[in-house]
Amino acid sequence: MKKLFSLFVLLLLSGALYAQDLVVTLNGQKVYFNILSEKDKSVGVTYFGSITDDVQSEYSGEISLPSKIRHNGEIYNVVSIGSKAFSGADKLTGIVIPMGITKIGAFAFEGCTSLSKIVFPSNNIEIGEGAFFKCPNIQHITLGGEWNEINLAVFRWSDKLESITIPAKVTKVINAKKLMHLKEINVDVNNNYFASIDGLLYDKCGETLYCCPRAYSGNVVLNSSTKVVTPGALSDCYGVSKVVLSDSLETLSFREFARLKSLNEIEFKGVMPVMTALDASGECFLLQVANQDLIITVPKGSLKLYKKSLIQKPGEYKEIGGDIPYLVNQDALPSVKSMYGIK
Repeated sequence: MKKLFSLFVLLLLSGALYAQDLVVTLNGQKVYFNILSEKDKSVGVTYFGSITDDVQSEYSGEISLPSKIRHNGEIYNVVSIGSKAFSGADKLTGIVIPMGITKIGAFAFEGCTSLSKIVFPSNNIEIGEGAFFKCPNIQHITLGGEWNEINLAVFRWSDKLESITIPAKVTKVINAKKLMHLKEINVDVNNNYFASIDGLLYDKCGETLYCCPRAYSGNVVLNSSTKVVTPGALSDCYGVSKVVLSDSLETLSFREFARLKSLNEIEFKGVMPVMTALDASGECFLLQVANQDLIITVPKGSLKLYKKSLIQKPGEYKEIGGDIPYLVNQDALPSVKSMYGIK
């Protein structure tokens, strides 16, 4: 019964046991295709042989896929890369995907351990679950110029992806924090929704911080006009040692520093403490930290106010505008003794 079920799953994944209908030789390498529609004259890149066979892929180096192929005197449009198409191609180093391909199937590049370079088409493209599973060496990615949304989680298995550039027409970026080794996020200057300042992702005006990449290290100095730090923008940045908050800051979560174990200093430039949490009496100034030895610096003339405002009592607190209570223990509360006034 289990064997039959596994076979059924594979059939669902592949559409057929034996996928290839035709083969095209590109720069000495055979690339396999199946015909998706004779009416529309469309084909998709597929795997060799049977999906149930343990066949070692022979792909190597960099491959530039064609947008069209000729078969029996007819021209076919290449519109997809099928599930498992390049699975196990451990010598494949680069893939250039042409215009017209609109879908990459599940686990299409699974186990391409040498894959370093990916060039996507300009048009929007659907990327299936685990498309780049077990691809630890992805390092250079060119995203599509016409893309309007990016889910960066599809690259979460890479250990080498340290920098990425958001194209001009993108209006939504999600799961940037899934990239454990990302050090900087750049943005096309023509993008009307986002901006990159010192490798951090902001809105176009630089007033809202959306993301500090997880592998960012050293000092984070917020843009001088920053008003909002979105929840989670700074969290999990384990290499950050100091955060400098702008004097224009209005919105900050008390949980933002809770997992920053290397954080040694938080500098507030504002003359008034920013309200970060809710307790039974209303809005309050609370900081939850991972390192109790850190110091907090504030404007010298505001030191007394900051010390008076800083919550020292453990208990349950909510984020401003939130409904979920979070327990904050005493050992996660910085002491007023750690506060210093600076000019």
